[in-house]
Amino acid sequence: METKTYIDQLIELAWNYGPKIILALIILVVGLWLIKRVTRGFEMFLKARKVDDSLRPFFVSLNDVGLKVILLLVVASMVGLETTSFIAIFSAIAFSVGLALQGSLGNFASGVLILLFRPYKVGDLITVSGLSGRVTEIQIFNTLLLTSQGKKIIIPNGKITEGPIENIADKDLVFAEITLLVNIETPLDLLRSAAEEATQLCLHRNPEREVEVKIKSINREDMRVEIGCPTIGEHYEATMDVLPEALKISFEKMGVQLAKERRRESL
Repeated sequence: METKTYIDQLIELAWNYGPKIILALIILVVGLWLIKRVTRGFEMFLKARKVDDSLRPFFVSLNDVGLKVILLLVVASMVGLETTSFIAIFSAIAFSVGLALQGSLGNFASGVLILLFRPYKVGDLITVSGLSGRVTEIQIFNTLLLTSQGKKIIIPNGKITEGPIENIADKDLVFAEITLLVNIETPLDLLRSAAEEATQLCLHRNPEREVEVKIKSINREDMRVEIGCPTIGEHYEATMDVLPEALKISFEKMGVQLAKERRRESL
């Protein structure tokens, strides 16, 4: 009699839950197949949009895991499992981890934005928060710079996106500029000629553009001038290294006098 009762209970369970379990398994199999196709299509979409190779696997994995989690929750609810508690536990864990990694998550989000919108790329000369260097690597959390002295600078991506970025791309035209105080009696034609001759000593000067000589301020004893040598971003640092010495040689040769030492306070 007792054995018959167990059999009856099994039959009742099979009758009540069997169709749900079979349907849930079918949906699970079909859902996994669809997710595989969707993930593959999403990866092809990212490739077509030329998303960075270092960022594409993260997005593909995030898409795949997210869809599978949703599928499992749907299947669990179909067989009668309570999913509310699972969702609450997961939300609490995600909230705690988010608080603990708030700074890192901010840097991560900034890294994603940098890789997507590309305000700079590897090889560009950038200045961020007063720090300058050539970009050697763009990581998810940090950007690595290399200075002209060979120093490595690691800047969190969050610091980069929260302020202005000065970017000198390799092939862009740029002026290597130096500001000087010159004697007020110096003729402008002489000053321009001296600047032109000095820039001829710069190997990477762009011959198609003229040297810029701008008067920034003037008073009774001196004038503040800005001299710019045209070049490209790739050779900006090399030009800046040579230009001061070239100007000194040219000024001495052509008799251009700088302001006296005591006047430098006005800078």
